[in-house]
Amino acid sequence: MLAGGNLLKALVITGGTGLHAVSIYVVVTIMPVVVGEIGGLNFFAWTTTLYVAGSLASSAAVPLLLSRAGPRHVYRLACLLFVIGSLTCSLAPSMPVLLAGRLVQGLGGGMLPALGYGLIRTIFPPHLHARAIVLIGSVWGIAALAGPAIGGVFAQYATWRAAFWVDVLIGAAFVLLSGTVLPGAVTASGGRRPFPGVRLGLLVAAALALSAGGATGRFGDSAAGIVVAVGLIVAMLRLDSRAVPRMFPGGAFDPRVPLGAVSATMGLLILTAAPTSFLPYILRSGSGVTALVGGYVNATYALAWTVLSFVTASAVGGRARAMMVLGPALMTGGLGLIAITLPTGNLALAFVGQAILGTGIGVCWAHLGALLMAVAPAADRDVAGPFITTTQTLAAVFGSALAGMLANLAGLPEAATPAALGATAAWLFGVSTLVPLAATFTAWRMLVLTRSV
Repeated sequence: MLAGGNLLKALVITGGTGLHAVSIYVVVTIMPVVVGEIGGLNFFAWTTTLYVAGSLASSAAVPLLLSRAGPRHVYRLACLLFVIGSLTCSLAPSMPVLLAGRLVQGLGGGMLPALGYGLIRTIFPPHLHARAIVLIGSVWGIAALAGPAIGGVFAQYATWRAAFWVDVLIGAAFVLLSGTVLPGAVTASGGRRPFPGVRLGLLVAAALALSAGGATGRFGDSAAGIVVAVGLIVAMLRLDSRAVPRMFPGGAFDPRVPLGAVSATMGLLILTAAPTSFLPYILRSGSGVTALVGGYVNATYALAWTVLSFVTASAVGGRARAMMVLGPALMTGGLGLIAITLPTGNLALAFVGQAILGTGIGVCWAHLGALLMAVAPAADRDVAGPFITTTQTLAAVFGSALAGMLANLAGLPEAATPAALGATAAWLFGVSTLVPLAATFTAWRMLVLTRSV
C-alpha cells in the first residue's frame, strides 16, 4: 500500500477522510466555547444535524459527480466546499451564519470518505482493496484519539475560530496534492447520470427528521422522528429501485440478496456502537470519572477498531469469511460486558468491554467492504464504493436517534444517584445487544448467499 506511487494515493484518500473525521471531533469539543461567544444555545444540536444531513446527501451523490467529472475534479470540489464552509464558520458573527457554514462543510466533508472508498477500485489493484479499506477505516480511530485533544487546546485558549482556519489550510493543501495523483478523466461507466434531486431530498429529510426528533430528548419525539425517517428512506429506496441508473446498488439492505445482506450487516454493526456515546456521561455522573478519562474510554472502541483492522487485513478466503461472523459475536459480548460492568463502576472492565466492541468491528469491517464491492452487480460497481460511506453515515444517524430513545425510555435523564445510573445503563446496553445479534444473523445469511464468491 505504501510502495511507489501508492503512497501518495493512500495519503489523498485517507487525508480527505481524516479532514472530515477530525473536524467532527474538534467541533463537538469547541462548541461550548462557540455558543458562549456568539450565542445560539437553542441551536446547539443543529451544528451536528446540518453537517450530517449535508454529508449524507453529498456522499450519495458521489457516483453522479464521478459520471460527469474525473476523480481529480470531484475531489477538488469536495475540498473546496469544505474550505468555504470552514471559512464561513471561522468568520461567523452569529449562530445562523455558523449553521450555514456547517451545512456547506458537511456537503464537502461527506464527499471525501465516499470518494476514498469509490476510488479504491480505480487507483489500486484488486489484491490491495481490503488493505485500502483498512487504511480509510483506521483514520476514524486516529480522529477519535486526536480530535478531542486538538479541540480541547482551541477551547482552552478560547481560539475556536483558529480551529476552522486550520481546516481551511489543510483543505487547500489537499486540493493541490490531488492534482498530482488522481486521474482527471471520467472513470465511471454507464454515461452521465441524471441528478437524483427527489431521492437526495428524501435522504436529507430522513436525516433531519431523525436528528430533530432526537434533539428534544423526549421519547415521543424520538419515536416520531424514527418512524418518519424510516418512511422517507423506504420511499427513497423504492424510487431508486425504479430509477436508471440507481443512486444505491440494487438490493441495498435487503438480506435476501448478497449485496443487501452485506450492507445490512455493515449498517447493524455501526448501529451497535451507538449507545457508547453515553459512556462519558454515565461514568462521570455515576462513578466520578473525569471527562478526559471518560472520553478516552469511549475512544477505546475506535482505537481497537483501528488496531485490529491492521492486524487482520491480510486474511483471505475462509479466515476472512470466519471473521465476518466472529465480528458481530464479539460486539454482542462487548455490549453485554459493558451492561454488566456499569452498575459496579468497574472502570477497567468498561475499557475491556469497549476494546472487545472495537475488536469485533475491526476484524470484519474491511472484509465486509471488500465483499460488498465484489458482489455488487456489474451495473452498480460505480456506486458500491461510495455506498459504504452512505451506509456508515445513515446507520450512525439512526443509531444516535435509537440510542437517545432507549436512554430516555430507560430513565437516564432522571437518574440522579449512582445506583439509578447503573441500573438504567445496564438496561440501555443490555437491550442494545439485540442489534449485534441481528447482525450475526444477517452475517450468516450473507455467507450462505456468497459461498461461491
